[in-house]
Amino acid sequence: MAGAVVVRATLYRRIRPLCWLGIAFLVLAMTGCVGRVVPPEPRTLSEPVDIYLLDHGRHASLVLPREQGGVVRYSYGDWRWYVEERQNVFTAASAMLWPTSAGLGKAVHDDIGIDQPRLFSRLAPEGVSGIYPLQAEAERVSALQKRLDGIFADADSEPVRSESYGLAFVPYARRYSAVHQSNLVVASWLRELDVEVQGSPWLSNWQVAEP
Repeated sequence: MAGAVVVRATLYRRIRPLCWLGIAFLVLAMTGCVGRVVPPEPRTLSEPVDIYLLDHGRHASLVLPREQGGVVRYSYGDWRWYVEERQNVFTAASAMLWPTSAGLGKAVHDDIGIDQPRLFSRLAPEGVSGIYPLQAEAERVSALQKRLDGIFADADSEPVRSESYGLAFVPYARRYSAVHQSNLVVASWLRELDVEVQGSPWLSNWQVAEP
């Protein structure tokens, strides 16, 4: 047992510089990347509803209205980082350098309406650095909610609560990686709502254009 610990410690020391090198390369590669969000023109929406993109500095989440009232917030991330809170250089590097287990996060808030963005800071214990109002077709919003909620309904285990993020997580089938990370997944959800996302919001650098 002691020998295994020594081996792991030695391995960690040896690969740590490579981890930092990998992170530095990715940061340099992604520096300057901007996700330009272009909502659909209002005249093209037969039944528009308000939705919100939340920027948390390093990752993003999406807030949608619920038919029953209140809002629901969704996010996606590396399981070890967001759920197990193993927030260290090894976890960060491994999530960027090869695919890792992922989780889908969700939280329902009955006491906050979609028309109360001033209260959205209460949705995210990790903090909110940007709140971007958008509009989308009601039918598309409902379809996205049903798809994401279906992942929770079909999960083989109970959701795991993260107090740090105010979300309950279930495993997500597609693994987390540099090409399938938090902000890119949120961008894909926006595209499902017919919201165009140009460029790359890899670093959670968002710009919203006038529709």
